[in-house]
Amino acid sequence: MIVSAIIPVAGQGKRFGGKTPKQFLKIGGQPIIEITLQKFVSLDEINHVVVVVAENEIDSSRYLFRHIDGFDKKFKIVSGGVERQDSVYSGIKNIPPDTDIVVVHDGVRPLVSSQLISKSIQTAVETGACIAALPLNDTIKRVKHDTVLETISRDQLWQVQTPQTFKYSILREAHEKARETDFYSTDESALVEWNGHPVKIILGEYSNIKITTTADLELSRLLYQEVH
Repeated sequence: MIVSAIIPVAGQGKRFGGKTPKQFLKIGGQPIIEITLQKFVSLDEINHVVVVVAENEIDSSRYLFRHIDGFDKKFKIVSGGVERQDSVYSGIKNIPPDTDIVVVHDGVRPLVSSQLISKSIQTAVETGACIAALPLNDTIKRVKHDTVLETISRDQLWQVQTPQTFKYSILREAHEKARETDFYSTDESALVEWNGHPVKIILGEYSNIKITTTADLELSRLLYQEVH
């Protein structure tokens, strides 16, 4: 079985701010993206890793990643698109055509465990489509003009993470049909759902934080210190 990972890090990070792209900021002395990639390279199940970066960061990324064990064997660096969906599709076009399973993971979720990645692969083999997610703990309200319209039951609401893992044929078909109809969504599972395939949920990890704000960065640094 051939498993390929797509790691998109081509976003502009507007919510984070600062001059340095957030994936190059450091946790425990290492760039965030390097920590993320090491998780995937170290897994025997992963045969190929395609990193999708902004076009102007290809050279600097190649210089950085060359230090990672397995870089020459597993890595390919390609440029992304305007939206995340475009970047993932660029990754899809650059993985080997004999790929069986595709794992998509945010480059700025460095604290994902190897166990969660492996479980997502196993579940995708069994079901075709799998995402990591957490049940919501907080009360959720629908609001308009700073006024609560209703309180929404959280019993069936989950907060989605990555990895999101699929059979190659299922993910590619969903992306290509979306491009034909100019349909965009914020993650791969929504495209697969839209294309009519059910998506299985596995329990994610509270430490599997996507670094979007400076507060996320500080929390990730604390969590990293606890396990290293």
